[in-house]
Amino acid sequence: MLLNGRLRASNWRVALLAVIGIGAAGVNLALGGMSGEEFAAQTVFILKVFSFFVYLAALSRLNGRQLAFLERFVVAALFVYAAAIIAGALFSIEAFRSYQDDTQIRSGYKGIVYAQNEASALMVAGLAYVYSRVLRFGWRPLEGVLVFCVFCASLLVGTKAAAVGACAVFVVYCYARHSVMGATVRAGIAIALIAGVAVTAYLTLPSIADAVDLSIRYFLYQYDNMRSENGLLSIVLSGRDLKFEQIAGEIARLDYLPLLTGGFPVVRYLVEIDVPDLALCLGVPVFVFYLRALKRGFVVARSGRVARFGTLFFVVLLLIACTAGHALNSAVVSPFLAVLATIVQRGEEPRTQGE
Repeated sequence: MLLNGRLRASNWRVALLAVIGIGAAGVNLALGGMSGEEFAAQTVFILKVFSFFVYLAALSRLNGRQLAFLERFVVAALFVYAAAIIAGALFSIEAFRSYQDDTQIRSGYKGIVYAQNEASALMVAGLAYVYSRVLRFGWRPLEGVLVFCVFCASLLVGTKAAAVGACAVFVVYCYARHSVMGATVRAGIAIALIAGVAVTAYLTLPSIADAVDLSIRYFLYQYDNMRSENGLLSIVLSGRDLKFEQIAGEIARLDYLPLLTGGFPVVRYLVEIDVPDLALCLGVPVFVFYLRALKRGFVVARSGRVARFGTLFFVVLLLIACTAGHALNSAVVSPFLAVLATIVQRGEEPRTQGE
């Protein structure tokens, strides 16, 4: 796509950022700072991070009819992903569990996605795409079923990021569609209803009560045995703050040079928070330009529901990237983010008046 000369100059600049990141890793390889296997893994890691822009560049060349046709496959894929998670919970499919362990220390189902954290980011991105359809087409039966399935799947993954992220995307939808007061009231009522249904299910359904109790016992055990002065923070971040402390010590030993140059072998020991992982992999200067390019995908200088939704969702995406990770470096999530960004950039407003 770059060589055919039909893409904007900004695409070349983004491609250059990826080349710089891979080049920094190559320099570290030459200096003996990482092995050949780690260099290959880091190259794949960088390509996954920048795959979002490849999808976005390709989708930008489609006309409206072609994009609408492609959205059928996006919807079908979301159905498959969400249905696998729901089926895993309904039928207790071992292969679909989020935490496959002899003791089943936590409950949750990731479906056909390899890792539960990636499944969490996928459900959040997928739910955001579904709500963009609601903003454009109204509450048609298809969109209603999609919202229900993906939202339920998000809660069943069993991670904090998926549950909180799903609620955050719903709040974003409310504020994109309604006034501040109207959105606040609607979001508050809806979240209260969801909480009420969850509590009722916990009190009346033994299988759900057992699953919730299993996770509660796990978090209480982790809190009591957490080797950190900030036990609550470690619980919220699933111990990622402890990983960051270990890597921070290694960065300090290198006089913080990787923050400037990039090339640090993050694949050796990921923090699993996107922001520090990418900052160390690419270097802070390149990472800043990367964030600017990512922002242009979702934040547009235009009014309207879809535009507001894109801006607010970008905030949610950054919050996930700063806490849970697996949102910006996932090859599974990137296509859905790119489709959503394409819709935001085209600024398609509602085609129906249905609420």
